[in-house]
Amino acid sequence: MVTSMTSNENQPPSSGMTRKQRRAAERANRKNGKGSTKGSTKGSSSSGSSGPSIAIISVGAIAIGLVLVVALVLLSGGLGNEATAIEEPDSPAPAEEMRDGLTLVAAGASPTVEVEIFEDTQCPHCQTFTERIEPLIIAEHVTPGNASLTYRDYIIFGEDSLDAAVAMRAADELDEAFWDYHHTLYHNAADGPFTREWLADIAESVGLDREAFSELLDDEALRDAVAEDQVRGSSLGVSSTPSVVVNGELLVAPTWEEIDAAIEAAVTTAG
Repeated sequence: MVTSMTSNENQPPSSGMTRKQRRAAERANRKNGKGSTKGSTKGSSSSGSSGPSIAIISVGAIAIGLVLVVALVLLSGGLGNEATAIEEPDSPAPAEEMRDGLTLVAAGASPTVEVEIFEDTQCPHCQTFTERIEPLIIAEHVTPGNASLTYRDYIIFGEDSLDAAVAMRAADELDEAFWDYHHTLYHNAADGPFTREWLADIAESVGLDREAFSELLDDEALRDAVAEDQVRGSSLGVSSTPSVVVNGELLVAPTWEEIDAAIEAAVTTAG
């Protein structure tokens, strides 16, 4: 009996369990062991100080962002206070002896054909027209005395275009410099901000007094003259720019060939 009792005391507690009970006990032990490991890991993680706080990281990110913004502003030319450079046109403006306000006509000529050009200074097609086709009209038809050419404003792009139209007339008012200003303005128009400061920069580039010029930008008579061009254009059927009118015949966005043919036909008819 003593031997039997000793043997029972030394047996593992699970020896009396069934196979199913032992497996359940083993699963419970494994589960409890993993859980305690997780708890231990989580505890050490949360109680430690392994990296910078979220607040410190956020402040650092904001500081880096501000530095990048300042760098971009400096690389892009500052805060916009510097004057935009005005580029001088490659070719000269129409000769002074041909100028009669906003009209060009050969000295001593009395042409029977009138060419009117309706444009908006901010219109990209007008910029191309002025630099490529207008010189051809002047060389082929105005200089020989076959036709006169008159520039007319037709505002499509709003207040900045109106200011630019008035600016060209202000140049004529100050020093009969409409064509000098017109020539330089259209040459720089593609890159222009069309602010009043930029318009004044152009005025200075063609030799005009900046202060006197700026005062004329609000001149009611000059603004009325622009409005009269608008009314005339509408009466002729103009609704887009550039438009060319040859002795009353409207040509919308015409090619050089179409303009040349229309002028030749008008000269023949008038002759």
